[in-house]
Amino acid sequence: MKKPYIAARHHRLIPQPYQGTTQRAVMGNHFPDICIGHLKIVDHLVLGMAAAHHPEVDENLPWRLVPVPMNTWDEICDKLGNETIQGAFIPTPLALELFASGMDIRFLMFVHRSGSLMVKNRKAGIHSLADFKEKPVLVPSRFSLQAILLHKLMGASGLVFGPHDQPGSDVFLETVPPYLMPEILGAENDMDADDPATGGFMAPEPFGSLAVTRGQADIVCTSDSLWKNHPCCGFVVTRHFLKTYPRIPKALVSLFFTAARLLENKTILDQAALGAGFLAQDPVFVQTVLARSRINFAPEMLVPDTGAIDMIQTYMVDAMGIMPKKIDQDIFVDKTWAQNALPEVCIAD
Repeated sequence: MKKPYIAARHHRLIPQPYQGTTQRAVMGNHFPDICIGHLKIVDHLVLGMAAAHHPEVDENLPWRLVPVPMNTWDEICDKLGNETIQGAFIPTPLALELFASGMDIRFLMFVHRSGSLMVKNRKAGIHSLADFKEKPVLVPSRFSLQAILLHKLMGASGLVFGPHDQPGSDVFLETVPPYLMPEILGAENDMDADDPATGGFMAPEPFGSLAVTRGQADIVCTSDSLWKNHPCCGFVVTRHFLKTYPRIPKALVSLFFTAARLLENKTILDQAALGAGFLAQDPVFVQTVLARSRINFAPEMLVPDTGAIDMIQTYMVDAMGIMPKKIDQDIFVDKTWAQNALPEVCIAD
């Protein structure tokens, strides 16, 4: 018997919409705020490093980097669509879907490789992939690498991973904001049910590790073990922003590449100290998360790989059926600034 929809069971956990500052940049007598939407996840740590090292005002190009933390991908998409933010760190599949749906954005770089964790509900009696049958598994978005990797993983075991109302689905894809995933497992475990509804989840860190630390879940695998150094989130900007401030994107991408190199060159203790502030988590816990996730910030991995992007969109169209057709990467991807930034950080080393 199919389980009820997750959001209906846990509606009390859904947060209020983000109410932070996302005002449009204005020149006037002030330098523009370049607002970049993101989630508080390890995947977006490059943005935290960049913000920590970017001066308030660049004497040659006055502007200010403003990270805008939000709770959900939907919030980020809404703000990007109405241009109250100029750019965002979002999953590559989501960026593809937004572009395919008509949003005028450009993909400038990857912001990390790998970094997610798949966990199983400790009380769900799961000993093999077959035990996920007839149970929901949570992902942050249908248009995410987590959803793609789980679809492929379950398919290899003869299981169909899809929405609960999709004919033929026998492992149920449920979309839940990442930070709510441990809360959902915790709420179900507190009910002490004989048959917990949720089988587990795959999410960007630190949320899998949070569930493990709280005794709610056990690790199944890292995303890196399913696709070595897989692309995940990328940096996108609106076309309007590119036209309005044509000099700033080069400086932004260069800043993010420099931040990635700084992260790569730091010890895990130093990374954890930075991550603790960015994620609002304990430094010792963040150290464990960074070691466990196998996330990769190497600048040479951040230049857009159109072959990998094509693999992703082909799978979304042909295997999952969640996009009607492939998009034109020659319009969607602009790797010029990333290609220019990479030699600069390599020479600086």
